[in-house]
Amino acid sequence: METIHIVQPFDRVNNGLKPSPVLQFKTADEAARRAGLLAGKHAGVVAYSMDVDEESGDYGTPRVLFESGEVPEL
Repeated sequence: METIHIVQPFDRVNNGLKPSPVLQFKTADEAARRAGLLAGKHAGVVAYSMDVDEESGDYGTPRVLFESGEVPEL
């Protein structure tokens, strides 16, 4: 089991929000810091950590590290 740290930006399109490419970081602090830097450049951004067991395909509940603007519910 490992913990992944993800930043997901979202941009506004005609019919709602479109996810931009996902960014992955080694630490939760790095993910939260990058999300803060991206917040002013996108309609919304969320950074979260999640436990993942790639062997079994199990994913834990996402833990939000940073959220700004319009983001869909995780």
